[in-house]
Amino acid sequence: MTGWASFAAPSPETEIADHLARLDGDPRWHVARRVVASKGFAKSRFLTNFVLYICEKYLLGQTGEITEQQIGEQVFRRPRGYSPGEDNIVRNYARLLRQRLEEYFSTEGIEETIRIVVPRGGYIPLFLEENMIVGTSKPEPPPAEVPLLEFASRRDMAPREEAHQVPGRSSWALKTLCAALFLALLFVSLRGIRFRQQPNVSDRFWNVFFSPTRDTLLVPADSGLVIYQNLTKRRIPLAEYAGGEYQKHTVSPLGIDPAIVNELGGRRYTSVVDLHLASTISQLPAVVKDRFKVRYAREVTLDDLKQSNVILLGSLNANPWVELFQKDMNFQFEPLQKQDEVIIRNIHPMAGEKTFYETDQTDPARTTFGVIAARPNLDGTGHVLLIEGINMAGTEAAADYLFSDASSALLSQIFDAKGNMMPFEVLLETSNIGANAPHPQIISTRIVRR
Repeated sequence: MTGWASFAAPSPETEIADHLARLDGDPRWHVARRVVASKGFAKSRFLTNFVLYICEKYLLGQTGEITEQQIGEQVFRRPRGYSPGEDNIVRNYARLLRQRLEEYFSTEGIEETIRIVVPRGGYIPLFLEENMIVGTSKPEPPPAEVPLLEFASRRDMAPREEAHQVPGRSSWALKTLCAALFLALLFVSLRGIRFRQQPNVSDRFWNVFFSPTRDTLLVPADSGLVIYQNLTKRRIPLAEYAGGEYQKHTVSPLGIDPAIVNELGGRRYTSVVDLHLASTISQLPAVVKDRFKVRYAREVTLDDLKQSNVILLGSLNANPWVELFQKDMNFQFEPLQKQDEVIIRNIHPMAGEKTFYETDQTDPARTTFGVIAARPNLDGTGHVLLIEGINMAGTEAAADYLFSDASSALLSQIFDAKGNMMPFEVLLETSNIGANAPHPQIISTRIVRR
């Protein structure tokens, strides 16, 4: 029994220990660990896991598992068998991953001798030192049950194989391989330079709202205010909200104790949609970290809206600061007097457009609407971005569109000949199924051309 046991398959614990030992002895793995500990990666669990997954699989010779499908399931916890064609989260994060790697090796990691590059068109990493690839991925070791005689035979055959090699052929093949690798690296480098010189239209758009000389405030919706208004059946205008006076004279027609209404309405709630959107925006390459601030709506002041770039989430029912900017807009949100809902008024309808857009409660698809708008800030020196909806699904639809590839057609139209962004508004339609917003579509656009 002892003899047979020596050929048994290794236990999972032994395999894991072996993998860890192999990685720990590889300097390329130590570079990957330093990358994920850097400022650009440490705060993003997905980016950290993305880097470690592809580097580990490459260094262990398991490159067959570095696919969009496997990354989606293992890194982003998508269900087994999900469709990458319908869910492009891996591609979106891959773009961000390449940008963060480039930033790391030009700042914190500028002294690194080995660099990590993930060429476009795939997810397999390259480890470069002085523009040459460092090593190759190591294949899995042969299984323990292979007879030792087979390995002895291979060693005995090696000298005879070398003896029959044609002199100079291996040297010529090596030179050819090096030349091909050099050309491939040159192509990748030139593509990287070209993309840096000509940023895509999405980067160009977001660069407008971030500056090293000006703060950018992101203001999510105040869901506590929505609760307060629903319980008091009264909309709170910006003048009352900004001064905090509205809770001093609380009366609920529903017979609820005013103290309870104030306690619930005073809580600092916001929606999951806004939290996700804030997280997504914070990871954009355009973000200037020490100038980006998330500010609760009750803490915003008029001076903030004069001195900063601002991103406002939610309509005036949940974010009263929108009131300052929508008075000059074509698509304006209006609360319904007898219902806890809002509608969108189209001030100047064009041919085929409606005057009002609202959620039809009898519609099985529960069609709903969102708006994306960009305006100058209050002193005209900065910019304000509004992402709002009739409800959470409407806001989510606006956000999803803005971060999708479909937005390129819109964003390519909003810059004038001098490269300045023109004020614009977009009305989007989607279905509100279970508070989700699938497949938003633009139904009307306004661009203020100067």
